[in-house]
Amino acid sequence: MSVATQHRSPRLDPPVAALLARLRRRIRAYLWVDGLAALVVTLGVAFWLSLALDWVFEPPVGLRIIVLVAAILALAWVLARLIAAQLRVPLTDRSMALLLERRFRRFQDALVTSVELADQPEHAAAFNLEMLAHTRRAASEQSAQVDVRAVFNSKPLARRVTLAAALVLATVVFGIFAPDAFAIWARRSLLLSEELWPRKTRLVVEGLEPGGRIKVARGSDWPLEVKADAAIGRVIPEIVQVRYSTLDGGRGRENMSREGIVGPGEAAFQIYAHKFKSILSPLTFSILGGDDRLGPFYLDVVESPTIHRMTLRCEFPDYMHREPREIPVAGLVQIPRGAKLSVVAEANKPLELVEVDEIRDQEATPLTQLNLAAEHGAAQTRFELPLGELDADRTLAFTLHDNDGIRGRDAVRLAIGALADEPPQVNVQLKGIGTAITPAARLPAAGEITDDYGVARVWFDFHVNDDARSQQPINSQGTDPAKLEVSDALEVGPLELVPKQKLHWAIQAADECTLDGGANVGSSQRYVLEVVTPEQLRAMLEARELGLRRRFETIIEEFTATRDSLAGLDLAGAKPAPAEPADSPAAADAAGGAAARSVAVQFERAVQNSERSAHETLEVAHSFDDMREEMINNRVDTEELKSRLKEGISDPLTQLVEGRFAKLQEQFQQLAQLLGKPESAAARTAAIGEMDAILVEMRAVLDKMLELETFNEALDMLRQIIEAQEKVNAETKQKQKQKVRDLVE
Repeated sequence: MSVATQHRSPRLDPPVAALLARLRRRIRAYLWVDGLAALVVTLGVAFWLSLALDWVFEPPVGLRIIVLVAAILALAWVLARLIAAQLRVPLTDRSMALLLERRFRRFQDALVTSVELADQPEHAAAFNLEMLAHTRRAASEQSAQVDVRAVFNSKPLARRVTLAAALVLATVVFGIFAPDAFAIWARRSLLLSEELWPRKTRLVVEGLEPGGRIKVARGSDWPLEVKADAAIGRVIPEIVQVRYSTLDGGRGRENMSREGIVGPGEAAFQIYAHKFKSILSPLTFSILGGDDRLGPFYLDVVESPTIHRMTLRCEFPDYMHREPREIPVAGLVQIPRGAKLSVVAEANKPLELVEVDEIRDQEATPLTQLNLAAEHGAAQTRFELPLGELDADRTLAFTLHDNDGIRGRDAVRLAIGALADEPPQVNVQLKGIGTAITPAARLPAAGEITDDYGVARVWFDFHVNDDARSQQPINSQGTDPAKLEVSDALEVGPLELVPKQKLHWAIQAADECTLDGGANVGSSQRYVLEVVTPEQLRAMLEARELGLRRRFETIIEEFTATRDSLAGLDLAGAKPAPAEPADSPAAADAAGGAAARSVAVQFERAVQNSERSAHETLEVAHSFDDMREEMINNRVDTEELKSRLKEGISDPLTQLVEGRFAKLQEQFQQLAQLLGKPESAAARTAAIGEMDAILVEMRAVLDKMLELETFNEALDMLRQIIEAQEKVNAETKQKQKQKVRDLVE
């Protein structure tokens, strides 16, 4: 700091010069004292204000830096404006003289005049020298009597000095009697330490420091637990509050739940709990309880780890002849038993750990852990888990841990169904054989055998009564081993069967399965066939033929009734009357409309009866075909009998259904379109004519059936004669043997 100096004129009288010097020194001292007092006051106010602010609010470091900078700026302002700037103001003799003239009126400008003439002697030539000398003497005489202290108003200075002294004293007293608090203030406000003020209440969040960040999965809940120190001397707060703000500016505060009531010294801590529910965006929170405050803490929202793509890498058993493949996982995955599996999964974010549990009977059992970070040196989005050979249904649960420390909210389940290799499907039946066979029968089999992975072999499986089972290979046809056509027959003759025995017969097939348990065997329907004599079988067939003839006679009678009912219908009036409003005149003719509808219903019934007759006629034809095949396979047929059954009965009935019955149905369709029209009469006549022709042919076939019955009766009579002759021969031989025994005796 510099102070402008005055070049005093040696022509000033000594009393005047001394007076001006005293005033100048007094002013400088006043300014120094006033400026230093202002500086001390500023320091004191800054100390106490920062102490109060820090004690009450414990502001973060950033705010404390702002307070410290503000205090430094205030001190700099006081130093610059109240000390440096004031002391640089020049204190000239003329300024001092004017100040004294204003305070002491008795100078009557003598002092100012003496100072000005001393500063500018050339101006004295214009004035009377005696007058000037008188003025100087007057100024000198008055200067000796002036007390410069009367120039100053000491009250403002005294107040400022007193305030400064009081602030200094208060600060010293605080430092003496509260040295720890003073030291904490110094470390927090000057050294910007994170140290907190001592509290009666002490809150703790384990694992979290102020400013700590926690990562939570989006949409999940996050539990917060706060502990209040319950040691003796500590204050347990009645209420602990969590205050939070979201990224979009939303704010809230909630009281935490107090778990139980703990008194001082009764336990280590009093627990308070709160749960942030369904967190969707980042938020900041602080905790307040008693005189303690924790925070801020930050909840950062990240995506929960999950598997967005999972496949099963399958290596199938060799006998299946299938290439390895990867099967996408979607719901329950069905995999053939015996396949070697590996789970290949890809997550939505890098994973550090995958916990795998196996679920059995609703209970989860730890299976393995995949420490991806340790195995690969870093978190991975993809992992693979070998499962080995699949031998039963399995359900796995994958719990994911990502590199953000987030544990997957829900375990990802994988359900694998072990598909057992099914036995071959044997859709093979006996063809042309009934429930009874002769000892010379032939048992033909026809059908199809299928299997998912191929049929290894096919055979007849049979046994007599309860004897041991026997097998005979079957020749199968087809280029595809998964689908074989069977057309073969088992000759019964070599088995040397006798009447009253029972033959158990089936077709069986084995696949190529090489898993534990061996090949799978499938079987057709198992037939139990009774062995009878040819005569007994012929009698059974004759009884069946008689039943078919009677059934055919019934068909003819029903078809004749249908023909007669159709002939008696007036189809020209069969069209139903149009619907009329209830109050119209046409409503009176309701009876006529009902009759017309009845005719239409009867016609429809005749059509249905005709269709049923055709169907039943065809069934009779097939039944005669089956009889013929059964006779051939049992080797009780004759050429004449086979010809009668096929050419006389079966073929004509089949041709009748496919020909005339089909034509009749076409005529009925045309007739249905002509109902209620005059043309329907001609169409009905044509249909009745066709029905008459059908009846003629049906009766002709019935005559063939009667001829067959006569032929069978003749055969039956012949069998009776033969049996009687054999009986006579047996009795004759018996009598001859008896006579021989009598003669010997």
